[in-house]
Amino acid sequence: MARTKEFDTDEALEKSLGIFWEKGFEATSIQDLVDATGVNRASLYETFGSKRDLFRRALERFGSANGIEAMTAAAEPGLAKIRAALRSAGEQSIRDARGCMLVNTIIECGGRDEELSEIGRSARISLEEFFSRCLVEAQRRGEIPARRDRRSVARLLTNTLFGLRVTAKTGASPEFVRSIVDTTLRLVEQR
Repeated sequence: MARTKEFDTDEALEKSLGIFWEKGFEATSIQDLVDATGVNRASLYETFGSKRDLFRRALERFGSANGIEAMTAAAEPGLAKIRAALRSAGEQSIRDARGCMLVNTIIECGGRDEELSEIGRSARISLEEFFSRCLVEAQRRGEIPARRDRRSVARLLTNTLFGLRVTAKTGASPEFVRSIVDTTLRLVEQR
């Protein structure tokens, strides 16, 4: 007869996410996960598989909770969504020196772990597509010139957003972070 789980898997996943976000994949030990979740080693393995499997699930959970669409849901389409995305990312970077778990993973594991690299690549492409859609709408509304190269600007915005997440880890001042956001927005809004 199978034993009943004596812990909340959702809560254990959330606590695992926290420790992975704080320490990264490599530096997080199974013992760290046991300590953070209060779940014994055997139960963690039985429920989630390997440490890597648990990390991947935590990363997916992070992505679904911290997606750009959710960050900008209240903003009008077009330039307002771009402003909301950059300002939200900037403010999160100011508040949370851990940066972005996804960006941290790209930096830590990119190039060495094909599956995690692909998750990062996919996130970059999705973000670029989000900004591209915003730029199409901004051009349609006359908020930015129609001649503006959307692809290049979408890539600039994607890189800026990722860069803001890395900047968080350097202890940059709020003024520094906000100046990056403001300068980027001025470049995008330029006529």
